[in-house]
Amino acid sequence: MSNQSPAIKGVDVQDQDGGLLPSKRKTSLQTFLVIVVFLSIATPAVITGGLLIRENYQRTIAHESQAAAGSYADLLQAGMTMPLWNVAPSLGEPLLDTVKIDPSVLSVIVQGADGETFLLYEKENLEPREESIEMVRQISFEGEKLGSVALRYSLKSARQRAAADSQLLLTIIIFQLIFSLGVVSYFLRQRVIKPLVALERAAVGIAGGDLKTAIPQLQADEFGGLSRQLEIMRGSLEQSFTTLEDRVNERTAELVELNGELQGTLDKLQQAQGNLVQSEKLAALGALVAGVAHELNTPLGNGLTVASSLYDATRNFTREMQAGITRAALDQYIADMEEGTHLVVASLERASELVSGFKQVAVDRTSAQQREFNLAEMLNETRMTLSPMFKHTPYQVRIDVPERVVLNSFPGPLGQVVTNLLNNALIHGFDGRDHGEIWISAEQVNILAEPGVRIVISDDGNGIPPENLGRIFDPFFTTKLGEGGNGLGMHIVHNIVTGVLGGTIQVNSALGEGTEFLLTIPLLAPVSPIEEEGKGD
Repeated sequence: MSNQSPAIKGVDVQDQDGGLLPSKRKTSLQTFLVIVVFLSIATPAVITGGLLIRENYQRTIAHESQAAAGSYADLLQAGMTMPLWNVAPSLGEPLLDTVKIDPSVLSVIVQGADGETFLLYEKENLEPREESIEMVRQISFEGEKLGSVALRYSLKSARQRAAADSQLLLTIIIFQLIFSLGVVSYFLRQRVIKPLVALERAAVGIAGGDLKTAIPQLQADEFGGLSRQLEIMRGSLEQSFTTLEDRVNERTAELVELNGELQGTLDKLQQAQGNLVQSEKLAALGALVAGVAHELNTPLGNGLTVASSLYDATRNFTREMQAGITRAALDQYIADMEEGTHLVVASLERASELVSGFKQVAVDRTSAQQREFNLAEMLNETRMTLSPMFKHTPYQVRIDVPERVVLNSFPGPLGQVVTNLLNNALIHGFDGRDHGEIWISAEQVNILAEPGVRIVISDDGNGIPPENLGRIFDPFFTTKLGEGGNGLGMHIVHNIVTGVLGGTIQVNSALGEGTEFLLTIPLLAPVSPIEEEGKGD
């Protein structure tokens, strides 16, 4: 027996060499670990880098711009003292030309003490909403206020420098993240993912039933310890599987032998059941013969008695003729002969009718052929065959069936069903009772939109205990074991009704209230196996 067994569901991907590949779950694990590590590195880097970029941006704009503007304002404050003191703008223009070289200087306004403009500079093509800061310095000399200088300084260049610095810093941070992610991914794959993949391949092979799968030898770390434990487990499983395989083979051989014995026993039981069923049929046929003898006894006995009387009367008439007969004696003889022959003919006709009826019942019981028959006539003939069973008992069988009910079915099997049910009532239902009645009624019904008939056979007997109600149709179930019961009568009833007749049978019963059997069968019986065999022959 091979060590291979069906692969575990969900692990059925194979490579080109036919080996099982690990499922995509490991890729998910690698992605998960990379994401976790990346977030662990990237989150602090992004936060700190963002704060650093923001600080650098604010410092470049605020501090550097204000420092440059303040330097120019201080320079102008000091340089414009003498021009304002001497009221000589030409002395201040060289300084103003020096300051306006810086493109970030948008305007310079030098005013005297009276507020009048002393010197003025405004940058050409100035954008109306350009962002800027303004610095104002008061100019005085020896405690006397000479005027003031106001300088507007643009923040555009500062923002451009801050953006460039921030972009450079962001590029450095991204490069660091990519480099860190690559290094972490490399070592993560070498020290975690690859060992896991190797162990998973081995685990898939073992799970698939290949206990000879080699467990990889890994480094002396946690995965190495796990691989050694897996190797120990694989060896134990292989040994246990080999032992189990031997035990399974032994047990299989025992089960095969036992199954053969059970099959032989079953064949014997089926043969015994067949013999019992045949015995049941022969018993029913014996009851039929007894019924024939009983019913024929009366008309034949009456005919024999009348014939004997006519024979004696004829002999007496012969003697009287030899001695001389009177007119009155002749008339009496003729009247006796007419009455006697009428009685003999009536008795023989009754016997002939009985023989015809019993012949039809016998043919139906033995051949089980499908034909058209009247239900009421069939039930009356069946009751007639069972008359010896009920003759010396206080029990009565009453039939109330419409004459118009005609079936195209199997009268023989149906008669056997009625016989078994009546016999069951006589043996079990009326056991220990000094009176009892059995009613047989029928009505036409529809069975799945097809015409049918429901036959009700009920009695006022002992009833069936609840614990036995669900078992009465089981083969070999009887409460009269050892007293002549074989437990097949009701089983045969169920098989005939549901099989040959194509119907259903139900039972309702309560202790002390009697039993009711409901047979629902179609007016046109289905084709039975017997009919099919007959057609095939």
